[in-house]
Amino acid sequence: MTPTDTFFSHWYFHLPNLILAALTYSLVGRYILELVFSKKPDAVIVKVFRQVTAPVVEAVRYVTPAIIPNGLVLVFAIVWLTTARMFLYLTIIAAGVKPFLGTE
Repeated sequence: MTPTDTFFSHWYFHLPNLILAALTYSLVGRYILELVFSKKPDAVIVKVFRQVTAPVVEAVRYVTPAIIPNGLVLVFAIVWLTTARMFLYLTIIAAGVKPFLGTE
């Protein structure tokens, strides 16, 4: 079975996992870039990462208690997305389907 066959046969796992991973790594990138460009917040790359990740951060801000500062909402978003990826994987395993992850 080729990796392409595996992707299409288990698309219900791989597609959401890929989206969650991309969002997670985009949030990590935004966090690092905001630390690196803290003295120049109008840098184009920072603006792009903010626009890409803004919907996720706003959704997490909505469910996160107001006592949490805005700077930590980004960290909470990373944690929530990582938790969602683990939940997705464990749900697929609990359903009796073992998706091929390329390491087996």
